[in-house]
Amino acid sequence: MPCACETCAQHARTLGLAGRPSSKAAIHKAFRAAAKLWHPDRFENDAVKRSEAEEHFKQIQVASRELLEHFENPVEWFVETVAVPAAEPAKPAAKVRREPVISFGGAPGCFTAPDFPLHAERIISEHNIYPDRALAIVDLSGAGSRTGSFTQYILLTNHGIFVRDYRDIVSLLWYTDLGRIYFVDLRKDGKLGIWQRLVERISGTEQKYALEIYRQNGESFCSIVNEVDDSVKKVIYSFLFEMKRQSRS
Repeated sequence: MPCACETCAQHARTLGLAGRPSSKAAIHKAFRAAAKLWHPDRFENDAVKRSEAEEHFKQIQVASRELLEHFENPVEWFVETVAVPAAEPAKPAAKVRREPVISFGGAPGCFTAPDFPLHAERIISEHNIYPDRALAIVDLSGAGSRTGSFTQYILLTNHGIFVRDYRDIVSLLWYTDLGRIYFVDLRKDGKLGIWQRLVERISGTEQKYALEIYRQNGESFCSIVNEVDDSVKKVIYSFLFEMKRQSRS
């Protein structure tokens, strides 16, 4: 039940809504749209706008959290002063998104919820992804340690993907904006190119595939080649393919 308090009305405006949200799904949708618009990383080269975006991003998180809380438990005066409408016919239950199971089989630098190491938890908390939820994080730094250095990483949540690249730039992609996902064979006629052979020789691992992720508009989002083993790429590919399918249904 939507809350009619003035605080919720202000929070709705913060999320760009014309009126009070009619469902929790509407709150989540508005949050994702507002977060995409005001994510600080969009203003990487403008310190003033980035500072403004960071403040607005915090307000968006607060607005979303309190709208969800008040939706579950509307303030009491709303119940006492507003007439209860006549009962409506029961509606079919909304589809529930079921996240596919993620398992990396103990691969180095790969972790799934709730078993994140402390330094991975710190990275996740920096993104302030509430009401989103972290599902898995993979170290892409190529360090090869069990704990991972996470100077580069891919973070999978139940609504989108965060990637930090070698330039320390963090990019965000919602599953609703996810386009093509390719699992590309690197070998031509059974052989790697010169550059791939050199990387294999240095890393000591044999990589046969690259994972390429695109936005819905055809723009490349990220490419994972030698950062992790092929088995890890396959897990990420399968997960993203299923989340893309669910976001379109």
